Amino acid sequence: MWRRKFRTFLTIFGIVIGIFAFTVMGSMALKLNRMIDGGKQYITGQISVSPKGSSYESVGGTLPVNTLNEISQVEGVKAVGATVSLTVEEQDLDNASFSMGPVPTIYGSDNQSEFKNRNWETMGMKEGKMLDKNSPDNEIAVGINIATDKKLGVGDTFNIRGRDFKVVGIVDKTMTGPDDYVFMNIAPAREMLIASNPFMKSLYDKGGLKLEDVNSMAGVSWKDGADSEVVSQKIKDQFGDQVSVMSPVKMGEMIDKASATMNSIILGSALLALIVGLFSIVNTMVMSISERTKEIGIKKALGASPRSIAWEYTLEAGVIGLLGGAIGLGLGVLAATILNNQMASKGGEIFLLEPNFLIGVVVFSFVIGIIAGVIPAIRASKLKVVDAIREL
Repeated sequence: MWRRKFRTFLTIFGIVIGIFAFTVMGSMALKLNRMIDGGKQYITGQISVSPKGSSYESVGGTLPVNTLNEISQVEGVKAVGATVSLTVEEQDLDNASFSMGPVPTIYGSDNQSEFKNRNWETMGMKEGKMLDKNSPDNEIAVGINIATDKKLGVGDTFNIRGRDFKVVGIVDKTMTGPDDYVFMNIAPAREMLIASNPFMKSLYDKGGLKLEDVNSMAGVSWKDGADSEVVSQKIKDQFGDQVSVMSPVKMGEMIDKASATMNSIILGSALLALIVGLFSIVNTMVMSISERTKEIGIKKALGASPRSIAWEYTLEAGVIGLLGGAIGLGLGVLAATILNNQMASKGGEIFLLEPNFLIGVVVFSFVIGIIAGVIPAIRASKLKVVDAIREL
């Protein structure tokens, strides 16, 4: 390796690029998967009901309270909890800025309801407390990213869409949606949603819309022993012309498909860079063996076995892979850390660096080098002493 310094440097550099890409893209995939897993855990813990023709996060339609009360009477239903969601800040489409992280969101829930998500009944708190049935409308709990971005602590006042709220709790980091949520009672969330929609506001002012009828969506829990898919189908059969119903199983399948597609794109891009690095090792080792034919012949004449020759060149390729992997990993971790630190103030970290993943990257780079060096090493071990000596 040291005899051909420049060639070795170029080979290692090829591995560095591949492992750098793999580290950065892989840590991004880990972050996205953690977010998706958290969302999947929540959404599969309830039957989701939304206004007919709307998407899961749509706020374009409403669910009348009478409809929700009727759904609560369906056989197998335990409780129904209405929610209202909208962005924390009013969206100015003319001056919209690009954000890598989730959009800070108001999550207004009916705390008087008996509804509990079966997979996510409580939220861990970093400070203070979560809202409960006795919480007044001017109290809120905020996700860790909101608290960091706005520099909020328990007892501080947070102005949202022109209204002052008292922060009574900061939710512990979840690595998913709640990190960017402002939790509040449903009444003020309903009022802000109406104020943000001119049509709804006009209808409300004229008495054509009741405040309790303004609900973005609802979560439905099922009784112990009941089948969530059967309960979902019953709701769909009875209210399919009024609401959209998504069962936990179907929501989980949709999330899994989206996750698989995204991971394929991200990791596929990184693997292409690795393949280029692998072939650069193969090329270097083939050239190295061609140049060292005489050396191999002398070693065999002195008693070196084919196995020891093969192991020597395989190990050399492995060392090249390991060096390139270590440097590429270091640069990848540095880049991810710098970008995360820059985005941290806005709660928009997009990389997740886990120890097991980082160790795996180093091991993987060594294995890549070994694999790339196997064929050239076998070729070297099969050289005949007479043919090699003729090169002298």
